[in-house]
Amino acid sequence: MADRFDRFEETKKSLGSSKALNRFERWSSPHTHPGLSITRLAAQKLRVLALFGIRRMVQGSGRADALTGMQSLAGFAKGRDVLVLASGPSAHSINTREVAKHQKAGELVVVATNYFLQSPLAKTITPDFLIWSDRIFHPRHRGENPSWGQLAETSGARVVSPWTWRKHIPAEFRDRVVFFDDDTLEGWSKNISPMNPRGYQGTTGTKAIAFANHLNPRQVFLLGLDLSYFKNFAVDENNRVLRNPTHLAGTDSGSQDITHNSVHGLADSLYSTANQFLHLHTLFGGVNVVNLDPGSLVDAFPKISTHALVKKQPSKAAKN
Repeated sequence: MADRFDRFEETKKSLGSSKALNRFERWSSPHTHPGLSITRLAAQKLRVLALFGIRRMVQGSGRADALTGMQSLAGFAKGRDVLVLASGPSAHSINTREVAKHQKAGELVVVATNYFLQSPLAKTITPDFLIWSDRIFHPRHRGENPSWGQLAETSGARVVSPWTWRKHIPAEFRDRVVFFDDDTLEGWSKNISPMNPRGYQGTTGTKAIAFANHLNPRQVFLLGLDLSYFKNFAVDENNRVLRNPTHLAGTDSGSQDITHNSVHGLADSLYSTANQFLHLHTLFGGVNVVNLDPGSLVDAFPKISTHALVKKQPSKAAKN
């Protein structure tokens, strides 16, 4: 049954090579601006529901067993704090020594994302958990992604990944991976628990907050989830929409042509970003999160300007 799911994923990917099918896929995507069209919005919601049903059918059994590890982590951080450290520019301000000190004292759990192990921060901070769910982190792409090799050299870090990757995890990593449900019911559900299909747009940083909340900590501290990448959007002479680097050194995949992700170019790219800000407000409002970046564009959580986990910033007077 698992092989059937792999074939489904490959078929879905190959259909993208058809210009007509790719355009319909984008037209019906919940991340494409529907304008004022009720028909378009209905098609987008029905697409989410239909794909969820198909994925569930071809996935087969094994989900409940795969999620036992995640279930056992409920309350893992009780009485402690969790730091969600994403790869946005504000992560530069993290006080790595203080983080490592609080970790060692058993007071802090660190949840990082994506290419963190390739960042300079990894020289001082070893995350307790790494959220990997983007396709490039799939075990089938180990030869293309050095993060798997770095994970082998980083003791203590565990990976959080979609349960559908389970059969592909190499034997040497099986006791270091915990699985979550990465299916989406965006627009149908308000769920943020990693035990069930999510109701939000599936960016890695947002999944990290959801996972941190599942650990039931005393407090979630957030840094590096800036959602400021849209400031680096560019449109060239051929009206291609480009996304230029915005993340920490070593964690960015470089300039990318994202024109194929849209029907109406920049309007769709900005709409997709707006949805991420909206979901943080509407679905994560009950999560006990404090944003450690006072200048963050993420306005869904309270902010603090000074904290031991963040380097002291020079005052404006000192700068002048």
